[in-house]
Amino acid sequence: MKDGHENTARIAQPNDEKKSRGGWAFPALLFVVLVVAAWLGRQESESKATQERGEPATTAWTPSPQAVGETVGLTIDFGNGATKQFAALPWRKGLTIEHLMQLAADYRPGITFSQQGQGEKGLLASIEGLKNQGAGGRNWLYRVNGKHGKMSFCISPLEPGDQVLWGFAIKE
Repeated sequence: MKDGHENTARIAQPNDEKKSRGGWAFPALLFVVLVVAAWLGRQESESKATQERGEPATTAWTPSPQAVGETVGLTIDFGNGATKQFAALPWRKGLTIEHLMQLAADYRPGITFSQQGQGEKGLLASIEGLKNQGAGGRNWLYRVNGKHGKMSFCISPLEPGDQVLWGFAIKE
């Protein structure tokens, strides 16, 4: 009996050592998982808060390189003292104001804009979410080298060195 009792004690002893050696692994793993989950949750809630405030999501980006060669300029006047300017966007043969707006949208930092229609019937509808107000209100109007536009921005041609100004204003 004595030998049988000792064998039982010897068998139980190695199992007890395994439990005490491996006993820290699960709580440590659980802790790591909880920390990562909390961090991811915080990132998501910060992103949602940014969206709810109407702020753009922050993502890493690299500024576009400065244009070389012939260029055109673009200035956007929001009608409240705030402006956005692109001093030198690349010019190419056949460039229109519509193409220039797309260049500015693709540039970093860029702009957003929307339009209704194409070609001769194309109309700029908004810039940076600021929409035309219709008859009697403020609308996006363009000038090239100080002269009011007389055709759709989609077909208005540009030459090297031209300066385009979009103003959010009441038509004069």
